[in-house]
Amino acid sequence: MKNITKKIVLTTILTSSITANAGIILDAEVGAGIWGSSPTGTIHYGDNGSNINLENDLGLQTASNTYIYAYFEHFIPIIPNARVEQQKLKIDGSKTLNSITFNNKEYKGDINTNLDLTQNDFTLYWGIPGINLLTAGILDFNFGINVKQFQGYIEIDSSLTEASKVNLDFFVPMGYLAAVVDIPILPIKVSANYKTISYKDSSLRDMMAKVSVKLPIPLPIIDFSID
Repeated sequence: MKNITKKIVLTTILTSSITANAGIILDAEVGAGIWGSSPTGTIHYGDNGSNINLENDLGLQTASNTYIYAYFEHFIPIIPNARVEQQKLKIDGSKTLNSITFNNKEYKGDINTNLDLTQNDFTLYWGIPGINLLTAGILDFNFGINVKQFQGYIEIDSSLTEASKVNLDFFVPMGYLAAVVDIPILPIKVSANYKTISYKDSSLRDMMAKVSVKLPIPLPIIDFSID
């Protein structure tokens, strides 16, 4: 199953704490937002299961979901920085069909579907030494490991057949890469990260890119941005 996503709006709170005398730099960022999720592809479950199209057979359409994230970065090179994320991904649909088979049951007539692919990401990452210093704080590259936790289910129901609910609870380890371009003369920062894993004929990829614009709110230590 493929998932096409479009980011709609993100409000970010950026907190930076710097102790200049000790040369210690600590950064933390918290963000929350809304995104539109449009599912495409097929799902198959059961020995005699049909290849069920998410849009044409189940009527799943674009839905709005929320997401939050936070990260903490410090000055010790060996100890990794940490990032956590949660993406809600809940979509409902309904369709009138002649017949489909799911979980070894036949469904026909008015069919209702609930899909939940909520994801939690836990990332440990390191920066490449010297890059930020050599580029006068403009560029920063990070690498690390990520564990993606799926917490969800798919449930198909109709007035003629008992509902089938299949839990989708599992963990997936992934590699993590990220880059940041911070333009010093402008209140703009461009960043992107990429998580991926492949095994035989299967793969999972999670990509994000954003432009952050700092808002002119005069508060010490805390910066507000919109992405």
